[in-house]
Amino acid sequence: MKKILFASIAITFIAGASYMLVAFSTDQQDDESEQPFVVVQRKDISQSIIATGIIKPKVGAEVKVGAQVSGVVKNLFVKTGSRVKMNDLLAVIDPRIYQSQKDKMLALREIAAAEKKYAEIEVNRQRTLFEQQAISLQQFETASQRFELADARLKQAGAEYEYADLQLGYTKIFSPIKGVVASISTQEGETVAAGFVSPTFVTIIDLDQLELWTYVDETDIGRIQKGQSVSFTVDTYPGESFEGTVETIYPKAEIQNNVVNYVAVVKITSQHDKILRPEMTATVQTFTRRKEHALAIPKNAVQTENDRMFVTILSNGKAERRYISTGISDKKYYEVLSGVNEKEKVILK
Repeated sequence: MKKILFASIAITFIAGASYMLVAFSTDQQDDESEQPFVVVQRKDISQSIIATGIIKPKVGAEVKVGAQVSGVVKNLFVKTGSRVKMNDLLAVIDPRIYQSQKDKMLALREIAAAEKKYAEIEVNRQRTLFEQQAISLQQFETASQRFELADARLKQAGAEYEYADLQLGYTKIFSPIKGVVASISTQEGETVAAGFVSPTFVTIIDLDQLELWTYVDETDIGRIQKGQSVSFTVDTYPGESFEGTVETIYPKAEIQNNVVNYVAVVKITSQHDKILRPEMTATVQTFTRRKEHALAIPKNAVQTENDRMFVTILSNGKAERRYISTGISDKKYYEVLSGVNEKEKVILK
């Protein structure tokens, strides 16, 4: 019985020792094979410049509509925030004075027309008598002069009538563009006085005609070029990204607090059905270089030794050092030009 007991203990000890040896060996292999790694893949890599921008109306997108005649505002048909189309009626100035002036000019034109008609009949009669030598040349010339004066008075009366009609038309104020009423400076019942400068009635902004002014630091402006792609965000739409392209770069710098910035104007190409408004602040990313389908590895997989870059490849459970050469990079990835191949496993630091 003792021999059997000792034999059982020995077998148990040997089995336990064998299990621990296998487990230790397995753990060693797992520690090597389960190191964090990524598979080398192809990605789009972009280099960009981050700057601050402001949404601005384009030239002609903001119009201050004024009154060209003086008078009392009889009707105002819009309010701040109203959407208007081109040629929509915005307001009416009391037209009675201008209507009476037009009526007066119409009557004067009719009188002038009658005088010309009478003078024409008279000069024709005098011409006949002169040809028959019944009157002198002086009498015929006098009749001709009366006709010419009557004709000139008719032209003057016609011009004054057209001017009165034009003034009457100015009592109706129409929208010159489509857009949104941004502000109203005159209300019903107020008197406007049109002088050398037309008083502003309303300000209209076309929200479809906006652009982005990007303030680029002088150290980065050399990398900004016309046609580069732009992505930007605004605080009012968190997580929403808008697109555009660089349209022009202003040659003159803007200096604020001893900081030199240059304005790069961006044409907004995609708003995703969102409403952007003037003076919104934007965070702007301008893509200066871009490589599509580049062989890429994460930056936290790359190490440096004696100014040479290398990565560690995991192959068949073994680690292998590879020196690499890189191209462009972004915040997370390097483009690999040589040293590793697609679908190889790169150990992360």
